[in-house]
Amino acid sequence: MRMDYDFLKRRIYEVLGIDLNSYKEQQMRRRIDQWLTRYSLEDYAHLVERIKSDAEHREKFTNYLTINTSQFFRDLGVFNDIENMVLPRITAGGKRPRIWSAGASIGAEIYSIALLLKKYNQRAQQLLATDIDEAILDRAEKGRYSPNEVQNVPPALIEKYFTNDENHLVLSEEVRTMVTFKKHDMLRDLFPKPFDLILCRNVFIYFTAETQERLIHKFVDSLVSGGFFIVGSAEHIMDPARFGLERQSYCIYSKL
Repeated sequence: MRMDYDFLKRRIYEVLGIDLNSYKEQQMRRRIDQWLTRYSLEDYAHLVERIKSDAEHREKFTNYLTINTSQFFRDLGVFNDIENMVLPRITAGGKRPRIWSAGASIGAEIYSIALLLKKYNQRAQQLLATDIDEAILDRAEKGRYSPNEVQNVPPALIEKYFTNDENHLVLSEEVRTMVTFKKHDMLRDLFPKPFDLILCRNVFIYFTAETQERLIHKFVDSLVSGGFFIVGSAEHIMDPARFGLERQSYCIYSKL
């Protein structure tokens, strides 16, 4: 019943600090119901009791809710545009750009940017990666990945910047120290600024239209004039001009 889900939303906010009102209800309820089935939990009340009493279950559920899946150079067409259009423009004249990966998950996206900067001997003033999930940020800082997560990394970069550790690959400290990881709740916290490039990919699709619009305005406000904003491949911004944006390429926009 709807009352059950309203109860769950209040309790999730109290226990985890995650506001489910900002997420698409049908999509989120389906995910949570799948979780109940997976762990043989009778209802939402049993789920709340479990995440309150079991720290490990709470961490797993938070990770599940915030949908932490990613890989290096995800969407190769987008990264081709980043490499050949975006980075040359924001590093022109020796400029050291400020770049923010919001909803950074395991850090694969921001590390991909760092690898491209290394490839062209460019330096950034700041590489910031944020996420609401502290556990996933801790994993990102360690830079330890499965073969699937690094399958799109060019072999030359694998050889130069990764080492094998059992069945995983570990990113070099040289690259890891380029990035600052911070906890950030984009629904509640103030947005840092200013940035030359902001990436928030495959996050908006889980939010309501109202939340999406509010966040887009905030991200645009955090960009310098001419700065770039990149969303996910399924997250095209309708009528970008009303946000002060101009479409440059597939899911890549610049601030007017």
